[in-house]
Amino acid sequence: MVEHLFIISIILYLVGALFALCLFKWQMVGNYISFVFAAIASCFGIATAVTVLFSGSTIRLDFQLFLPTIIKYNFLLDSLSSYFILAISVISFVASIYSIGYTRLYVNKRDVRFLGFTYNLFLMAMLLVVSANNAFVFMIVWELMTLVSFFLVIFEHENPTTRKAGLVYIVMAHIGSGLLAIAFFILLAYGGSFSFDSFRDAAAQIPAVYKNIVFFLIIFGFGIKAGIFPLHLWLPMAHPAAPSNISMIMSGVMIKTAIYGFIRFYFEFLTPCPPWWGVIILIIGATSAILGILYALMERDIKTLLAYSSVENIGIILIGIGLSMIFKSYNQMALSSLAMIAGLYHLFNHAVFKCLLFGCAGNIYYSTHTKNIEELGGLIKRMQVTAPLFLIGALSISAIPPLNGFISEWFIFQSLLNGFNIPSVIIKIITIICGAVVALTGALVATCFVKAFGISFLAMPRSKHAEKAKEVPVVMLVSMGILAALCVFMGLFPAKIMMTINHVNTQILGTNIVKALTSYDWLQMKIVRTNFTELSPKSATVFGLILLGITFGALTLIRPKFIRKFYETWTCGIAPESRLEYTATAFTKPFKVVFSNLYRPRLEVSTTYSVPNFFVKSIAYVGEITPIFERYLYNPVSNFVLKISDKARLIHAGNIHLYLAYIFITLLILIMFFR
Repeated sequence: MVEHLFIISIILYLVGALFALCLFKWQMVGNYISFVFAAIASCFGIATAVTVLFSGSTIRLDFQLFLPTIIKYNFLLDSLSSYFILAISVISFVASIYSIGYTRLYVNKRDVRFLGFTYNLFLMAMLLVVSANNAFVFMIVWELMTLVSFFLVIFEHENPTTRKAGLVYIVMAHIGSGLLAIAFFILLAYGGSFSFDSFRDAAAQIPAVYKNIVFFLIIFGFGIKAGIFPLHLWLPMAHPAAPSNISMIMSGVMIKTAIYGFIRFYFEFLTPCPPWWGVIILIIGATSAILGILYALMERDIKTLLAYSSVENIGIILIGIGLSMIFKSYNQMALSSLAMIAGLYHLFNHAVFKCLLFGCAGNIYYSTHTKNIEELGGLIKRMQVTAPLFLIGALSISAIPPLNGFISEWFIFQSLLNGFNIPSVIIKIITIICGAVVALTGALVATCFVKAFGISFLAMPRSKHAEKAKEVPVVMLVSMGILAALCVFMGLFPAKIMMTINHVNTQILGTNIVKALTSYDWLQMKIVRTNFTELSPKSATVFGLILLGITFGALTLIRPKFIRKFYETWTCGIAPESRLEYTATAFTKPFKVVFSNLYRPRLEVSTTYSVPNFFVKSIAYVGEITPIFERYLYNPVSNFVLKISDKARLIHAGNIHLYLAYIFITLLILIMFFR
């Protein structure tokens, strides 16, 4: 039954892709049908994931193709893959509904048939990635996911910036794929086949030196897709370049497929892990978290800001996974399970609130045709539904209770504080430092989204784009409303989510957290007895609402009639203008000064005079930060590769006899090597 739901989901994605191509004469109809099929397929994906998670079953799907040799396509639906299928399907369902309205921007302007075709293939490929049970199959669907997402990134290909973003993305993605292929071949040497089952069986037989090599290959291979520092270069370029409905999926769930790879490898294929592996993951996570949000603070493009914020949240997820690896290496399974719950909970939370924020950014672009925060302002009066939806997303990502971001980050802090239970003094110090980094990151996130919301929605419009803004189609608002409701629900009822993640923990760690935590007094027995419900802030929220109602009622009795009076804003006798408002650049100026060693800001001032050297006509300021990773890491590497490529061109003389000589020499070398 479960396998049928999964297969139906895949078939529906394929049908939706084909419908997008077939109805070429009716773009609008084909557009609607392709996204409706994607939404229905996502519902079947949700049903598949929920069934597997709560039944605790493991479903195997094996297909064979009879080519010159028999090729087996193995898929596995277990608790871990089902959790990721659930996240992918929930976000896909919402994004598909959103796309019905958003893609009206492109109808009769671009070929939306191709958008619907690649969109459905993209969602299908992600489901296959997290369910593949064979290295050969995994690489096929991984490459399919990369290829179709590349075409989605360059959908608006007439823009040179978009083409550059697509090129950087596809090059880095294939570097990551090459590293993953090497890791799979090393595991093949000891497993005997490409099946993930053979990798699991051979885990204890792999020598430590090869395990360490695979460990670093996986960090770089999956780290590129996840966007960890300093492998993040493609992410803040590709996410803003793609259409907003694609950005929702790429940031919400595509980069999470790399997290799936981390967990599958480190907790199944390479187990047991030494403690220093977890320490490295922990440090990478903390570094990505702090640097991601520091760069997000400086951004004026709202989608680039959100992209850098995704780097920060991937770092927080990796902190939970790294801590889980450390605790597991010291056989502290309850703490390992708690850290894993924190990481996986934040993974789902980030998928929800980041999808909400990217969707609201898409609403802004749909209405104003700009992504520059400096050109916005006053949208709270013109987009009266989008504004509170964006605010809910901003509060969620800032970890403000009672929304969902607070719960998972609170558990991350709890896991870091329990680093004192680790015997190693060095690891204790590292966890303390990481805890301080996460605390600073939380404050910077709140500052960043105060800027994003305040500059975009409050005060007066700063451009004609903002003045003419109006609310987007209802279907886009409904989809964002679903995500906002999820932010509230997952914050008020975290026990439901945690018990779902507990099924994943039982599989990958062999630990049922409800039973395991009973041996730890610091967690209090009442938490276990009440099935985590004591961790929910819903009682505090209800109490706050009751108190607010009593206060409002008392004020009403004191003054029965409230009178609204309107006054002009006092601005020292000057009529209010948008030029008097705080800008995004001014808002973040103090941080640019404090972190000047990181940003290395550059300022150019040019002055024009009506009378030379006496009467100033205008002053122009140009300020920017130095992209240190691009300038000092990627540019030297790319320049070196280009020089080597120029040298390699010398061997391409266009002479067939010379090419035959190359082949003959290569054959001689191979014969001597393999004799």
